[in-house]
Amino acid sequence: MVIELVAGAINWDTTVFVDDFPNAGEEVKARKVISVPGGKGANTAVASARILGKKSVGLIGALGDDRIGEEQVRILEDEGVDTSYIKRFNHPSGQAYILVNGKGENMILTYKAVNDMLKPEMMDENMLKAVDEASAVVVIDPPLEFALSLIEHAREGDGKKRIVWAPALLTRFGLDMLRDGISKVDYLVMNESECLLLSNTDDVMQGFKALAGLSKRMILTRGSKGCLFHWGDKVVQIPSIDLNSIGLYAVSSVGAGDAFLGAFTALLLKGYGELEALFMANLAAAIKVSREETRASPYYDELLRYMRDERVERFLTGIKVM
Repeated sequence: MVIELVAGAINWDTTVFVDDFPNAGEEVKARKVISVPGGKGANTAVASARILGKKSVGLIGALGDDRIGEEQVRILEDEGVDTSYIKRFNHPSGQAYILVNGKGENMILTYKAVNDMLKPEMMDENMLKAVDEASAVVVIDPPLEFALSLIEHAREGDGKKRIVWAPALLTRFGLDMLRDGISKVDYLVMNESECLLLSNTDDVMQGFKALAGLSKRMILTRGSKGCLFHWGDKVVQIPSIDLNSIGLYAVSSVGAGDAFLGAFTALLLKGYGELEALFMANLAAAIKVSREETRASPYYDELLRYMRDERVERFLTGIKVM
């Protein structure tokens, strides 16, 4: 049974690894090129499915009637994700073109294509029934009107459903357009650049506090600095895990935020408390950073194995109220 629904982009990623990002007009040598499945919605759904198990997670999104669309469905179904809520169109599937430097940092160009074709009226009876029955709904970056309608419908339930929104590229529409949706979700999740853009400030902490005041709970992801969690009048700092200290090294941060989001939501559904789920989600993101592929989030047993490692356990002392 599907207990978590994820709505967001499904892309095919072409990732180019370089030593350093080029300057304008500069040509640099590519060390390696890989072509892998990606997209924030699909990545998050897979990350959750690897923790909750097959057929526990459904994905709402859009794909074209092309080779990429067929391959995406096959891969998602192999991962145990329910693809019956994906709409298909006679239109190109989404793609992303990514540069990753020697530090694992990335720059991304996204061709949304069919991802932008979802409309609220496409929420059919099957999809709405799944939303009603799910224990958690994660909304990421479908078209804004679709995202807001989905949040509205999910909120009309019994109030026990966890609604998570990580608006990503939707932050470009500005706070006035997103404010109503933010007020309806249980968790607002964004990274530092998204926080700055949406809050229209150049100070991350100032922006974080301003946005946190509009939502029930807010999570600010900060890469190697871990994350901040705001609820009520409290702000808690959750540390990341230093990769070198556990015998790993940074390869690519592409998809790390999706691994975090998928793991956090899935762990809540497995009964973990918020702070423990956030710490483990940071760990899941760190493990992903040590791998090339966009959808390289860890499986649940792997996550638990790392959690039992005393080198990881010592980072738990870094959880503190600010």
